[in-house]
Amino acid sequence: MSTIERAQPRHWQVHAGGKIAHIERDPHSRRDLTARRRTDANKSPLGARLYVASVIAAGAAVIAGAFETGLAQPFRLAALLAVSLLASLAKVEIAVLGSGATLTPSHITDLIALVICGPEAAVLVSGWSAWTQCTFRTKARNPVHQTLFSVGALALSMSVAGLVYVLLGGPADGTSLEIKPFAAAATLFFLVNAGLIAGAVALTVGDSFYGVWSDFFLSVWPSYLIGAGLSAVVAHGIQDQDYWLVPLLAASLAILHRNYQACLARMNDGITDDLTGLPNKRFAVDYVERELARVRRAGGRLTMALLDMNDFKRINDVGGHAAGDHALRHVGHCLGRTLRATDLCARYGGDEFLIVLPGCARTDAERRIGDMQAEITTTSRDMQFCTELSVSAGVAAFPDDGTTFEALFAAADSRMYSAKFAGAARNAV
Repeated sequence: MSTIERAQPRHWQVHAGGKIAHIERDPHSRRDLTARRRTDANKSPLGARLYVASVIAAGAAVIAGAFETGLAQPFRLAALLAVSLLASLAKVEIAVLGSGATLTPSHITDLIALVICGPEAAVLVSGWSAWTQCTFRTKARNPVHQTLFSVGALALSMSVAGLVYVLLGGPADGTSLEIKPFAAAATLFFLVNAGLIAGAVALTVGDSFYGVWSDFFLSVWPSYLIGAGLSAVVAHGIQDQDYWLVPLLAASLAILHRNYQACLARMNDGITDDLTGLPNKRFAVDYVERELARVRRAGGRLTMALLDMNDFKRINDVGGHAAGDHALRHVGHCLGRTLRATDLCARYGGDEFLIVLPGCARTDAERRIGDMQAEITTTSRDMQFCTELSVSAGVAAFPDDGTTFEALFAAADSRMYSAKFAGAARNAV
């Protein structure tokens, strides 16, 4: 078996900042995310709708107020608006520190506008860049309220950042770059924007603000850090015509990028099973603990299933380890492709697989596991294994079968072996 044949695509990956997230395999597939995210404004809780409306209104007021002095440098402002528009039309993205965070020229342009044109112009550029990114060449049409919220959130964030920039000594007319005020403003720009969006998501899905913040938004800080650095150098080069600084910093950031990617690669190796591409036992246990903490706090259901391959030793003995590896990869592929975005399938060890189904009741979980078992057997019949490929499964549900990982695993393990022995007894008869 060649190395290329053995290498399997990852199902979960460590992203920038340490966030671990599910990797979407099929961009055209439609996953059921209604249990964790709702994008229809009419279905959102009243509190979320009021919050979104407040941010939109405040952002509109800030943008309206910025027009008075934000047009003082029309040529620079027009150039920055054009760059944001072109970046959105071309969907230019720069991969930053792993696939989880990307940096667009629009993000950099927002901060450049703060330095070379002043806070009011930066507010206009930020609102414009948010609108263009939500409008042009998107994979799916964004709801109007989401687009308006993005515009309002970025405008508010830049307004606060600009205020701090000026208060700390940064020039309001963009005549020079002051590093300390800019660093504070760029940090605040990220924190305020991330906080506004985290608040909307938390109110919509019912999770805690801190949980949403720590689960996603803080994980993209490296992209903002690199964007702030590039913005500062580009702005300095434009103001002082020191263009030689741009490639110098770009080279330094490239080295930082490469080293961080190597670190992420080692982290990914620590949570991934190389043979199947599925998460390993270490990641699975940690994932279940976090999901249990979430359902204890917010309420809800969680079901866990343990699956074990039948006659795996015979496949190894007759066909060799290559056949055994092929069987494991096939089972892992069948299980992994049937999951929702919020589900988890991990290779727990040997020929055992662990499936975690948040928000899924026992009866629904048993039906889904049964479908997986049938698919494994049906799709393997043409693969010429020495025996029919099948798996035995045991299901345990929170809180009926336990409230800890150990209790749920023990219940699922017991039922799995009962099913395995019952199947062996039927075959013997």
